[in-house]
Amino acid sequence: MGGSRFVESHSSSRHTPRASNCFAADPIDTLTDRMNVALNSSGQGYVLSLCPNTEYSIQAPILFAFSDQEISTQGYPTDASRALIIVNGTVNNGTGQTTAIDGTCAQCDGVRLRNVQINGSRNGGSPVNGGGNVEMGGSNSNQLVEYVKSYNPRGWTCLHIVEGALSCNNITVQNNDVGPCGTDAFQQWADGLSISCQNAVVRNNMVQNPTDGGIVLFGSPGTQVYNNTIWVVNQTLLGGINMVDYNPWSGDYTNTVVYNNTILGGFSNENEEANETDGTNSDDVIIKIGIAIGPRTWFGTEYGNNVSLSGRVYNNRLSGAFSYAIGMTSAKNFTVENNVLFGNTSFIGARGPNCSSSDTTPTPAAFVIDLNTVIQSTTQSNFTTISDGNSLTCVQPPDGGDYWPFGGNPSTSTPSSPSSGHSSSSTAGIVVGVIVGILLVAVIAFFIRRWVLKRAEAQRLYKDSRRSRYIKN
Repeated sequence: MGGSRFVESHSSSRHTPRASNCFAADPIDTLTDRMNVALNSSGQGYVLSLCPNTEYSIQAPILFAFSDQEISTQGYPTDASRALIIVNGTVNNGTGQTTAIDGTCAQCDGVRLRNVQINGSRNGGSPVNGGGNVEMGGSNSNQLVEYVKSYNPRGWTCLHIVEGALSCNNITVQNNDVGPCGTDAFQQWADGLSISCQNAVVRNNMVQNPTDGGIVLFGSPGTQVYNNTIWVVNQTLLGGINMVDYNPWSGDYTNTVVYNNTILGGFSNENEEANETDGTNSDDVIIKIGIAIGPRTWFGTEYGNNVSLSGRVYNNRLSGAFSYAIGMTSAKNFTVENNVLFGNTSFIGARGPNCSSSDTTPTPAAFVIDLNTVIQSTTQSNFTTISDGNSLTCVQPPDGGDYWPFGGNPSTSTPSSPSSGHSSSSTAGIVVGVIVGILLVAVIAFFIRRWVLKRAEAQRLYKDSRRSRYIKN
């Protein structure tokens, strides 16, 4: 795969040996300065080893300073014993500390953030201007973020991989558990993972209860996004995986591939009775668009005739309640095939108060495409053609009613296999294959998280970014 690389799970011999003692959290009043001094004075390869079962309350971002440095919890635990970094800087008039860890320095090649927890301390308040809980990338290569739990950000995202001067390259984001992120009140949203680095690998992440985008790809050409699970619990999510942003890569999704991901919309949370397939959801939770492709799906006409270019989306699985499983507009040279529904699904929603009076809101459906703006692309045959695919996130879920599917064990359901061949170009569709394996997904978030940690620890690890904040309709 272009840009992928193997990443070892532990520090290699070229890194400074780990100190026998972990970094003390006390005295708390000097903690932030002591952590930054340690990184800034210890040079290349220094490992800032935090203590398990310890809280680190910081007043300003902790800044990587040299290449190959690492921030991690001693012993690399993957459970709740990971060190907890708490954003605790002051906030005044919507500004203040939003970032816990920053790895975007000019000499931050190869830095690693591993096996820690980060609480952004928003706690239901309004969003604060600034970056995400984690800001990595920049004009650097070969960074690693793994086994990080990031949640409750004050800013717009739980984790942001910055593009730098369009020179960020080869970052791996894997085995993280992310969310909740933001609230689903209007313009109070936050992303789970926001990726703007080229040739990134984003895999095996669990993204729970984001509200803006679960995984947002800002072009990120050459990036591989696979084996991730995104789901909602008690908040509506605008988009599961988004390939809609024109900036900063001018819509370039060349060799950006999204495959083998699982996206779970809302499910009924009432007791299931015999012979029922749908019930109520106490929070009216849905995912508005499971996978969004093309700037018009999100921004309407804001970017004119600009399009998302040359990405691939295949073999993804979706279940639960959505407005649209996949919405596709304003795209060129995209391949979208063999994406399937499994288990119980429903497609619900209606025109909301923020919909433009000039746009026609399409009836909710599984796979929708606006062939007026999609060109030279190959898509699966079960897309429904719509006349207007602008600003699809303006839809609203029903206010109550028996519209939410009951969940259960999705492994008992056999995914449908859409055939290829509905293409907006003259090129015949290519059958990519069939879905392999069945992902056991529990309805309760505890079981999902426990499952992924067990699976992630058994897998081989491999060796191997500024988001323009967008306002939805």
